[in-house]
Amino acid sequence: MRLDADTRTLGDLTGRTVLVTGASSGIGAAVVTRFLAAGARVHGVARRRDEMERRWAAERAAERFVPHPLDVSDGDAVQALMDRLAATDPVDTLVLAAGRNVNPRTFGEVSFEAFDDLMRVNLSGVFYFLRAGIDQLRDSRGDAVIVSSVSALWPDHSGPAYQASKAALVALARAVARDEHANGVRVTTVMPAFVNTPIVDRRPVPPPPGLRSLFIQPEDVAETALAAITIPGRTTVSEITLTATRIQSIGNTQNANPEIPESLRGELGLEA
Repeated sequence: MRLDADTRTLGDLTGRTVLVTGASSGIGAAVVTRFLAAGARVHGVARRRDEMERRWAAERAAERFVPHPLDVSDGDAVQALMDRLAATDPVDTLVLAAGRNVNPRTFGEVSFEAFDDLMRVNLSGVFYFLRAGIDQLRDSRGDAVIVSSVSALWPDHSGPAYQASKAALVALARAVARDEHANGVRVTTVMPAFVNTPIVDRRPVPPPPGLRSLFIQPEDVAETALAAITIPGRTTVSEITLTATRIQSIGNTQNANPEIPESLRGELGLEA
């Protein structure tokens, strides 16, 4: 589907074909669910095929969702998938949400092997899909949404390896946009702060449930991505920073488990 300003309606993905990485959980899963509801046909990429099939069994039966079990750090597998889609079901949108972190994660503890593994998933995986899919995005004048992190902008608890990978995504997105904007390709980077996803369960000190209720939710990031790719084609939402309103602000995202404001403790049923 070739897109332009006249074929985009805010919140409507009817007729569009989207590929989402990290589709089995967290932000990626929320994007798949929201985009299916908005009318898209979605190709989901994740290592866990069974989880994707369980979540969207009805949509798979209706041929609106297609699962692809794949490791995003395998460049040959990414290229093969994108070549196959180019021939059979070209995509007009990429949402690249696959990512991970490591433990231990402080600079004095992270190993060479862990650093390299994280970079292969968080950075190389995004590059592979962008590079392998660029012809399809050019043909459709399509969109790429890259899920980075607010940690790309300010150092925080997430660790130097994770922060380096997410900062590199911002640089990559800016460079791709510079090269491809004249071809009608739009690149959006979303930089969320705390998001209530399974990745926070693997923190050295996971946040308590009351605090997690104040985090950005995966559905919020999905709505952000939907808005970015359905505004008129003449305009690009280049970068978006998201923070958790009651516990963070721009530039104030460094505390892994911030104190819940006293005014909120009663609302959450917590002891003062």
